[in-house]
Amino acid sequence: MISMENIDWSEYWINTYSQANKVDKPRDYDPNFWDKFSEKYAKYVLNNEKATFQINENVKRFTKIFNLDKNTTILEIGPGPGTYTIPLAKIVKKITVVEPAEGMAKILLKRAKEENLDNIAIIPKRWDDVELNKDFEKHDLVFSSYSLIVDDMGESLLKMNESKNKYCGILTSADFPVHKDIYCKIGDLLNIKNSKKAKLSLSHILLLNILDQYGIPANVNVYEGQFYQYFESIDEAFSKYITDYDRTRDLKLSENQKDSVKELLSKILTKNEDRWEYNMDSKEALIWW
Repeated sequence: MISMENIDWSEYWINTYSQANKVDKPRDYDPNFWDKFSEKYAKYVLNNEKATFQINENVKRFTKIFNLDKNTTILEIGPGPGTYTIPLAKIVKKITVVEPAEGMAKILLKRAKEENLDNIAIIPKRWDDVELNKDFEKHDLVFSSYSLIVDDMGESLLKMNESKNKYCGILTSADFPVHKDIYCKIGDLLNIKNSKKAKLSLSHILLLNILDQYGIPANVNVYEGQFYQYFESIDEAFSKYITDYDRTRDLKLSENQKDSVKELLSKILTKNEDRWEYNMDSKEALIWW
């Protein structure tokens, strides 16, 4: 029996999670993929009433936990279309974001302009590639929300810790991915190699273990909520899920396979008036120190 004390949690993450992200063709490591995917991603995240409510609730929590005010500076890793950047920028002095995907950065800047915000700066690089005191200075809060797609989690967490003046915060899943069942069923239907990778998630417990290994005591708050997503049509749902699979491999589906996936989705999603909905209980964790 292996003693838990002898496990190198950083190495375990590399072997378990990093390899899971590199199956076949690792497109989600490539900013060019996210350039093409940015508009669709923004649509699903930003045009979602229940998600907006959850985001606003989290911003209230962040404000209290991290003592955010007009003197606070934030360094955000992987902001995407500005899911948290925009509401946080209305509260703090300045936000510097590390975002390598030009498509995401354009959407973020467009939204900032619409909100008359001029306190957001963008570093067009991956978190793996930036350096403290070269690309940025220390910030009061270093923050990431579901965006630590990195080569070495241990090094990334240490970099976050070194880059803070006061706090670090990571918002991530406290459960299996919300779309796990759908991806697994599609994978089984199409006989896609390693479709079970959908069972993996960025485990908050593993992140806590890595931090503890480096002598960084951290807190964790787990919040229960509802995950909700809607689609205007089954074709739109098909496009979303197949695009997600296409992040890691080339999919060349026959018309019969496409029809089979759409039929499967029509059985999983719920028809509600003029839209198809996917709704389930979810948990997310805020790790902070």
